[in-house]
Parts: sequence; structure tokens; C-alpha cells
Amino acid sequence: MAKMYTDAYLGRSGDSAQENYYTHGDIYTLGSNLVILSNPADCNAVLSTHRFAKGPVYESFALIEDTMFTTRSPDLARTRRKQLGPAFTMGHLAEMEPVILKYGIEAICAKWDSLIAKSPSKATEVCFIQHFALAAFDVIGALGYGQEFNALHNDRSQVISWVNDFNALAMLKLSFGNPNRFPNRVLFRNQLKSISDLVIFGNKAAQKRRDELSKGLEKPKDILQVLIDCESPDSKIKMTPLQITAENVSFLMAGTNTISLTLSWIIHYLMLHPKVYQKAVSEVRSVFSSTPDHTVTFAEAKSSLPYIDACICESMRIRAVSGVPLLRVVPKGGATFQGYFLPERTLVGINIAGINHHKDTWESPRKFIPERFINNEKLKQNVLTFSSGVRMCPGRNLANCEILTILANILLKYDFENPKDALFGPENLDIHGNPKAMPCTLNVTISPKYPDRDCRVIIRKAHFYK
Repeated sequence: MAKMYTDAYLGRSGDSAQENYYTHGDIYTLGSNLVILSNPADCNAVLSTHRFAKGPVYESFALIEDTMFTTRSPDLARTRRKQLGPAFTMGHLAEMEPVILKYGIEAICAKWDSLIAKSPSKATEVCFIQHFALAAFDVIGALGYGQEFNALHNDRSQVISWVNDFNALAMLKLSFGNPNRFPNRVLFRNQLKSISDLVIFGNKAAQKRRDELSKGLEKPKDILQVLIDCESPDSKIKMTPLQITAENVSFLMAGTNTISLTLSWIIHYLMLHPKVYQKAVSEVRSVFSSTPDHTVTFAEAKSSLPYIDACICESMRIRAVSGVPLLRVVPKGGATFQGYFLPERTLVGINIAGINHHKDTWESPRKFIPERFINNEKLKQNVLTFSSGVRMCPGRNLANCEILTILANILLKYDFENPKDALFGPENLDIHGNPKAMPCTLNVTISPKYPDRDCRVIIRKAHFYK
């Protein structure tokens, strides 16, 4: 465990998890009570049942209330999924899509068009990871809080600072224990104040919606309304304001990080592989260039852009944004993996990077090859970015919608190129002969280590706008 936390603290978890698979294979130990699994069959066996409960590490993120993400209780996990599942069905997603497009791709285009218009050369440099993060934040703000955060427009938001402090305090809790005990409550008073402000903000948002409904407002189609309306399947009791806020914060954290980082790694890999980039651009423009001002919807992209969809899958495979192993506890009676018997209470870690690079599943796993997913829906199921089984990410449909609509539309409407001073490009090869990717670090998820340096591109309007 110490090795895992050291790698996490130093930001090495993403690279170490991948390289540990290549070095040690399907099963290996990290410390005296942590066994890492990389074999897909073993990992699916663990993730497919509630018998392997989540590890204690998840409790560190229960800073407000236990949530669908943090709970180690199978009963609460099942209850929350039944309660909140309707928010993320494809049908409800279609009803929320106008909001997703407004605060996602349409806001990004407005931002980029404004920057380009101010440039004498009609081209401008953007830090894409920042814009993706702010847009993803605005989408969750609109859906989960019923409010316009305007983070992308203003290039900042107070709520983002609160969420960052939430993440920081969760990591500190891992090392120092209960943050409300002395002296932690003094040392971490700024982070605790941010969480208090976040709770007040969330409670006010839910109460504002209740007040609006009492005055005859038609129920909006969003996540906040599902949280307010949902009941326990057995008791029919609704969630408390604190429970609603806790779930909303987890959506805010997971949605913003997963979506913005996945998009950022995709753009980075496209810039490393010009032929792949050109093929993706050609695909979307061959279908939609006659109506370039049209916003490509999720359904249109899903049905018409298989290569862009494959680029997303390949990026999520080669660089999953989940940073540390998914920890589970071996149940009573023990379990056997790869011929090794593990007694009950042993911690096992699901190595997502190992699964996504497993030699029995992937041909040339170190190479970026989107073509592997064309006409191969079964292979897509082996990409473990959103986990798997009984604790699979409930928001994966929302994430897929945001990622695909943003990527399809920016490739349609803008031309991209690396800045002249970019350190990473197709000619800079790693020891395996592949374009070298920018270094990463860990902040709960796998992030670019130097985003201001490495997440820059030159953009200009596509040729049919000229």
C-alpha cells in the first residue's frame, strides 16, 4: 500500500501501473496486503459482484455524506443506482442534450470564435484542457444545480476552487485521518471552509428548485430534478438535502475530470499522429461540411462517425484517466487468481492500465491504432475506462455524449496544429518507436503534468468558413 500511495503522491501512478503490467504480468504485489490484478478475466470476476466490497480508501471521499461512489455498502450502492439511474438513461440523456450542447460544444465554439476574431492572423493559440474543463463544469452546473456557472465565459468559478479543495482534503484524509479532529481541523481549516461553502451552495440550489416548483414551474429535465424526486425503492423516503448535495458534488468531480481529461488526451494523441487526425477530420467534414454551422448531435455523430468514435475508444484505452487501482476486499472464504490463493480481507487492486494494455486482448498495445475498433463493438467492451460490473460508472452515457459531440464539432469547425515550440510531436519518438506522449501526473485522475506547456494548439476556422 505504501508503494501505491507513494506513486500517487508523486504523480507516477498512471505510468507505474502501465509499466508494472509489462514488467510483472497478470498478478503482482504492492506491499504486504495489496495484490494487483491485470488479467481481464480475473478483474471481471472481481467487479461483477458485490461480494468484493470496495476498499477503505473510498471512505476518504465521503466528506459530506456517503454517496453512490464512496459507499462500501452493497445495499446502499444498489439503492442509489435504482434512485439515480433514471438520470443517466439514454432517453433522459436525449431530453437533456440541448443543455449539454449549449454549455458544452456551443460555448466552446463561442469562446474560440471570439478569440479567433480578435487575432489579426485569424488564428490563435488555446490551452484546450482549460476550456474543456470549464465547459464540462458548466454542463454539470446546469444539469446538477440548475444554474449558469459561466466558468468558461469568465475563465474561472468560485465553485471550482471549492471542488479542488474537496479533492485536496480527500487526499489529505488518506494520510492524516479525520479532518475534523484536532489538529487537522486547524491545519485544514481552509479546505473545511470550502466544503462548508459547497454544502451551503448545493442546499440553496435544491431549495431554490423546490420553491420554483411550488410556484408552478414545469419540472426541468435535468439531474437535479431526478435527485429531488427520487425515492428509496423500499421506504419511499426521498433523499435529504445533504444527500442530494453529496451526490451532486461527486457528479461535479467525476464529470468534470473524466470528460475534460479524456478530451485533452484525445487531442494530444491526434496531434501526435497526423494521419489519424486527417482521417478523423475527413470523416466528419465529408458528412457535415455542407452545413458547417449545424451542431452535430450525439445521435448524428454516433451513427455517422465510426472513426472518430474509434479515436475516442483508442485514447481511453492507451491512456485511461483513472489513476490508481480500483481497490476491493477479498470476501469470506478467500479467492484464487492465477493459481494464487488470497485469504479473506486481502486487498486486491484492479489495474485498469494493465487491462487496457493486456497482450492477450490488444495487438501492439503500445501503439495508437483507432482502426482496431472499426466494426468491432465487442472489443470496445474491453476498454475499462468507466470500470465494469456492479459498480460501473453511472454517468458513462453523459460522458460519452459530451466527449463525442465536442470532438466531432471541433474537428468539423476548426483546423488544429501544434505550436512551433511544442515539445511533443510525431517526430519525437519514445524508446518503443512511438510518438512520445506528454508526461502525466496524478490528481485523483491522470492529468497532463505541464498543461500550460503541453496542452496548447493553434486553431483557425476550417477552410469552408473562409
